[in-house]
Amino acid sequence: MNNINNGTSTNETGGSTPAIPGPYRSPEQTEAFPLKQSLYRRNVGATSRGKGLTIFTQWCSGSSDKSGASLRMIALCFGILTLAVIVALAIQIYYGDYQLVPHGSVATDNQNCSIIGTDVLKRGGNAVDAAVAATFCLGVVNPHVTGLGGGGFMTIYSHRKRSVLDVIDFREVAPSSVSFSAEKPGSYVGVPGMLRGLALAHQRYGLLPWKDVVMPAVRIARSGFQVPATLVSAKSLLKSNIFNKGLINWVESLEAGQPIAVPDLAIALELIAEKGADVFYNGSLADDILTTVREAGGEMTKHDLSNYQAVNRFALETTFGDFRVMVPDAPSGGPALLAVLKLLPSLNTSISEIVRLAIAIEDTYRKARDGDWGEPDFPTDSHVMDSFSVNSSLTQYVGSHVAAADLNDIYVSVVSGLSSWFGSQLRTKRGFILNNAMTNFGVGKNSPSPGKRPLSFATPVIAVEKKRICGRRLILGSGDATIAAQLLSHLVDKNVSWIVEAPRFHVVEGNIISEEVHHLPSLSTADKEQFISSHYLLRNLSEPYQSCNIVEKVADDLASHSDSRGHGLASRF
Repeated sequence: MNNINNGTSTNETGGSTPAIPGPYRSPEQTEAFPLKQSLYRRNVGATSRGKGLTIFTQWCSGSSDKSGASLRMIALCFGILTLAVIVALAIQIYYGDYQLVPHGSVATDNQNCSIIGTDVLKRGGNAVDAAVAATFCLGVVNPHVTGLGGGGFMTIYSHRKRSVLDVIDFREVAPSSVSFSAEKPGSYVGVPGMLRGLALAHQRYGLLPWKDVVMPAVRIARSGFQVPATLVSAKSLLKSNIFNKGLINWVESLEAGQPIAVPDLAIALELIAEKGADVFYNGSLADDILTTVREAGGEMTKHDLSNYQAVNRFALETTFGDFRVMVPDAPSGGPALLAVLKLLPSLNTSISEIVRLAIAIEDTYRKARDGDWGEPDFPTDSHVMDSFSVNSSLTQYVGSHVAAADLNDIYVSVVSGLSSWFGSQLRTKRGFILNNAMTNFGVGKNSPSPGKRPLSFATPVIAVEKKRICGRRLILGSGDATIAAQLLSHLVDKNVSWIVEAPRFHVVEGNIISEEVHHLPSLSTADKEQFISSHYLLRNLSEPYQSCNIVEKVADDLASHSDSRGHGLASRF
């Protein structure tokens, strides 16, 4: 805990909530929220109600003693008393608090966004409402990672039905004119899909009005937030050119923790809250996107934007240890994740566990680079493929993750992003950054074509124990499937905080391993020695690092943790 608060706390909507007495943080700032605030208020009336009930009982018994009332009068009194108790219990059950069972949890890369998610649950929303609201919020406070100019994937799972309800693919698509040029950052931009994806999920499963799940992000953008440390640490990744001077000037002026507002983005989000997603693809916001892309050498058209639709994908599933692991099909990183997991048990057991994992990841990256995966059933345009500058490096993707669970055991995992830190590095006049998804195309099944979605390693994950219905259920995900694989390799651990915070490594290419030297705990000496003895070269990886958040439910108990790499804080109540 960072701060002591014995007063009151202010929630995202501006209201006050009572503080928890003693050396604790206020309810809206803890990872384990107490029961609803009304619990504190209800105790006041309980004594007076009990006193009234006592007087009524005395009257019934006293009347009988003094007047010699008949047994019928006594029976009537006890009948009324019984009815009163039943009514009181019914009211308590219907309107009262859940005394033991947590309502839900949301884990994101930002404390404000996690709280927005649980506030939505408090107002009667479900996990889909919460995940959508939190993802909108992340687009405001983490503009270097995700936002309206990006895309992603969402998995919705019902544990009561023991099945995936939906997999929504809102990955960016190639515009009708595929003319990639390294000197023209406008040609890096795919048609953004995030807004269509969130709107589709809300339309199908949301309980609250659309406006109610978008407006919290509007208020954050308008009132301001603290600049995240990851945005500042990503400054060094910006490459100056004549098209991104505005973005560079804006970022260079920022310091971690500095309060900042983005009023232009607030206007755009409020327009979306009032008029829906169409205003982004057909209205004034569409014009803003097209102008930004064309000025930077791209050839996106109004037709490209207006035709964009989020689509459904099949859920892929495998068994890993005692768990069912469910992921989206390509073009997400789902197939890559399953490929890593499949290789782990089949490798030489004489090699250490961490080296086995590195070999599996290296093999999976190679398959992605060679074009083994891509958007399913999409025809290859050989002419476009030949004229396109193919990305020959290993596929990389940067994303932000939201995990949400509600009281009805609906679990939602969302990974959204701009494809890399700062995406194309083009910022529109409305304050959101555009993706560089076109750089994720390659060869084979991942060759480019108009209207096609490039391969991504972004992977939302649902993992549940197979044999126990009330066993462990985990909601996680990452912008890189190989990071999700490393988390799953720690499932033998029962502590979700350790699963998330455990040291990770990154396979750069060939025999080079990058280590997250600025994150604690770091790789152990034994692990490093295993890499070196297996002829790997170790390199230091600078920040920012990819995060992966998690919500776990066992029976009726909830645990959640936001990755310190993303500087977030999970929220549950």
